[in-house]
Amino acid sequence: MRPIFILITIFTALFSLISYLGQFHQIFELTSHFKLQYLIISCCTLFFWIITRKKLWIFVSLGCILLNLLVIVPWYLPSSQIIVGDEVNKIRILQLNVFINNQQYNRAIALVKKENPDVAVFLEVGEKWAEELKVLRQSYPYVFHNQDNRIFGKRIFGKLIYSKIPLENQNIKIISKSYKRTALVTQLKVPGKPIFLIVTHLAIPITKVSFQVRNQEFAVLADYVSKLQSPVIVVGDFNTSLWSPYYQQFVQKTGLRNGRRGFGIQPSWPTFLPLFYIPIDHCLVSPEIQVFNSYTGKNVGSDHLPLITDLAIF
Repeated sequence: MRPIFILITIFTALFSLISYLGQFHQIFELTSHFKLQYLIISCCTLFFWIITRKKLWIFVSLGCILLNLLVIVPWYLPSSQIIVGDEVNKIRILQLNVFINNQQYNRAIALVKKENPDVAVFLEVGEKWAEELKVLRQSYPYVFHNQDNRIFGKRIFGKLIYSKIPLENQNIKIISKSYKRTALVTQLKVPGKPIFLIVTHLAIPITKVSFQVRNQEFAVLADYVSKLQSPVIVVGDFNTSLWSPYYQQFVQKTGLRNGRRGFGIQPSWPTFLPLFYIPIDHCLVSPEIQVFNSYTGKNVGSDHLPLITDLAIF
């Protein structure tokens, strides 16, 4: 038993350390996503080493715990909140990567009816999903839909917005010419200053090329967002977690903050492997926009959980 725990402790310490070096290599960046798992494993090894009274391994496990707590705890610390009154505009945004092979259309539609968002965003929308979701037009008259990335004759990476709020100045922003990937850009017509809403689905960084493409998409989006004059909301599947250096560079350049801050990590993928849950679906907002709630919804058959964010706009 002891040799097994020694190996587990060593590997956990190794991954905890190299997870901070994501800017140097793609593999290192992949290890950055599992901070919560490293923390849980370190707590288990610490308990074992305390029982067996092995001081060296106790200190190693404690070091791993501290390394991961440093970047996990801040997401649970309450941020400065405001009392949201009737004088502000309240907007609920629901976002869901439906998963192209998911056929449980009614569950997604029921989720929208239950959560009653002002804006519902759907990603990985194939042609069948786009057709099934048309029933939402009864309650959501404003629609922005784009189908791109035809693969094997099918368009599977569509992005779709249903809104109760008028969507003005609709535009399709190309964020990757080589992969022909796009982001939807529109403005929510709210009293006062219009709010930019950007919906994106970044490349999956599983190969060297797609890793480079995703990072380029981050750079293109960051440059675009940083030049916008109005407040901004960016939602979507970023295919990266809170701890990726490329994600962190993006938020630093744009000045946006993650809506889940103060509400926990809220892992959203993959639903088929709960032990490996990581937060890759995000809602980022400008400082002028207050987040007063953020949570993940119930599984509707996708490999992603829905993310619901409540905003207050002055």
